[in-house]
Order: sequence, then C-alpha cells, then structure tokens
Amino acid sequence: MKFRGTYLQSLFSSHIQNIQIKVRALNSIFEQWDTQAVSGLWNISGEPCSGSALNGTDFESPNDNPDINPAIECDCTYDNGTTCHITKLRIDRNYFTGPLPAFIGNMSALTILYIRFNSFSGPIPKELGNLKELTVLDIGSNNFSGTLPPKLGNLVKLEQLYLDSCGLGGEIPSTFAKLTNMQILRFHGNSFEGPIPTSFSQLTSLNTLFLGNNNLSGPLPSQKNDQLQTMTLSPVGDHNATTSSWIELPPEKFSMQSKYPNM
Repeated sequence: MKFRGTYLQSLFSSHIQNIQIKVRALNSIFEQWDTQAVSGLWNISGEPCSGSALNGTDFESPNDNPDINPAIECDCTYDNGTTCHITKLRIDRNYFTGPLPAFIGNMSALTILYIRFNSFSGPIPKELGNLKELTVLDIGSNNFSGTLPPKLGNLVKLEQLYLDSCGLGGEIPSTFAKLTNMQILRFHGNSFEGPIPTSFSQLTSLNTLFLGNNNLSGPLPSQKNDQLQTMTLSPVGDHNATTSSWIELPPEKFSMQSKYPNM
C-alpha cells in the first residue's frame, strides 16, 4: 500500500507539473505578444482547458466567432479522462510581431497549429520539430527569415504544411523525405533555392504541391507520384521544365503559369 500511495503521489505530482508546463508555455507566448484570452472563454491563469477550450466548434469556425482568438482546444481523454492536454492552438490574423517563441515546442500534444497572417520575424525555432503529434502546421503569411529547420522532418504525422509567403529561403531540407503522410505542401512565394527535392516523389500521400515564386532550379525528379492532383511550379527560377517525364496531370490541374489555383 505504501508503494501504491507513493506511485499515486508521483502520478498526481506529474499531472500538476504538466498543467504548470502548459500554463507557463501559454503565458510565455501571450505575454510576449501582449495579449490574453478573452475573459470568460478560457483560462490562462490556472487550468487552461476550460470554457471554449472544450468546444471544438468554436475553434474550427473562427469566422463564426472571431472573438475566440487566440484560441485553444483541449483533449481531456488522457489517463482515463483524468488529464487534459492542449491539442490545438490558433493565433492567426492577430498581426503579432517579433520572434516565434521556442517555448511553443513544449506543447508536445499539439495536433494543429495556426499562426498565419501575423508579422513574426526571425528564424523558425527548431523546437517546432518537437511537436511530433502535429497533423496541420500553418505558418504562412509572416516575415520569418533564414531557412527551414531540418528537425521539421521529425513531424512524421504531418498531413498539411503551409509555408507560403512566410519569408524563408535556402534549400528545402532533405529530412522532408520522412513526411510520408503529407497531403498538402505549399512553399510558394518565398526565396527557396537549390534543386527541387527528389524526395517529393516519395511522398506517396501528396496530392497538392505549390512551389511557384521561388528560386528553385534544376530538373524535376525523375519519378512521379500517382496521388498528386494539383501542382503549381512557375515561376520557380530557371528550372528545367521537363514535366512530361515525371507527371501526367490534366492541364487544369498542372499549372506552369504565374497565377496559383484558387486557395
């Protein structure tokens, strides 16, 4: 019984520490942006998984209730319903400035992270690569600089990655070959350079790929992905547009134009 009591005490202590880590992460992030949760919606001074954080409809429909922004959503089914984790975070369209805090990498249960339409600057923190439960990552329309951290290749559950017009450059990391669950990749409107990765042909779930308005060069990969339905290339620098050897898409799905499909 003593052992069991010690175990339960340790388990409870660990649960409290997890809550404190979540709260510290949120407070650190929101203090930096001089913002806070709307009063009565959810709580960042204690247990954040309360109020609208338990209502997925509010999170998924920001246009229906724009006041719930920033927004979180929690999953309280862990440990037989005794533990809650923040699984979704939305801070898009707030026009926050400054760097994206590395502390966000501590929110390890996140499955969805939206930070589109802000003015974040500086490098992408490599700590984003710790968020291994992510299925959707949207950092588009920001003012980041530098290159993509190779650690993002650790996000093997990612299905959608939006990097359009986010300010990044350099080569696309070879570690992206590990993102085999990826369905949508949007790189357009940046300064990415170097060859178009041959690993893209290995992403067997990929159905949408936007590469336009970059400085990519060289030929397309020699193999094609049969799942790919929509692709936009031009303009991507001085690449060799030998498309017929790689991909067979109808003209309305494959674009060599400077305009992108409707988003």
